[in-house]
Amino acid sequence: MFASAAGRALVAFLLFVSSGVAWSANVTDIMAPLLAARERGAFGTVDGRAYAEAQRGGTESTTPYTSVSVLLLPRAAEFDAELDGIKARYRESPDAFLEAEPKLSALRQAFERALIDAGGGHLLLGESSDATGAFRFLNVPEGAWTLLAWRETPHAKRPAMPKRGEASHYKERPQVFGYTTVVFWRVPVQVKAGEEVAVRLHDRNEWLTGTREDRRVPDRNQLGAPKR
Repeated sequence: MFASAAGRALVAFLLFVSSGVAWSANVTDIMAPLLAARERGAFGTVDGRAYAEAQRGGTESTTPYTSVSVLLLPRAAEFDAELDGIKARYRESPDAFLEAEPKLSALRQAFERALIDAGGGHLLLGESSDATGAFRFLNVPEGAWTLLAWRETPHAKRPAMPKRGEASHYKERPQVFGYTTVVFWRVPVQVKAGEEVAVRLHDRNEWLTGTREDRRVPDRNQLGAPKR
């Protein structure tokens, strides 16, 4: 099951990157209002924090989420629809669950590439949460944005070693060395000139949780050799 899921996820990645998606054709229209706001100097601020909410009571949690990747993207209806489609299907089967994270990453990268190719690379705004879980975007052009953030937690796993006498048959076969849990947040943000928008990312408003497997061909020198 896992091997087929990984293979289909790779195919999905290549399809997204090579063929593009519906919004790539009108990316210029997506950028236009933000570029106009930038030209007239209409900027706002996005202030955010990522953290684990307190389990009890109304006190604010003191456990921040550090090193959360945060990206502000121009809002596009077609891009949002693609995101919704991935989430709607990712619980349908174990394979769909494993394919969700690679598909999301591929979709995001394809959108970024379309913006860059259209001359809108400066509209890709990225930050990372600091030791207190805080992040901040200054001089954000007025308009509609999508905030997409993700937090990665790696989990190591010792792969099952082949039995004695089987090493030569499995030496080129990929094995699972662990996996990474990727928690995504997705927040629509409307920026207004001269104003600050507050965004809070926590464990109760997560949008999707996916998994990325670490599949590698093991080092031949680590494969068990028959004992004498």
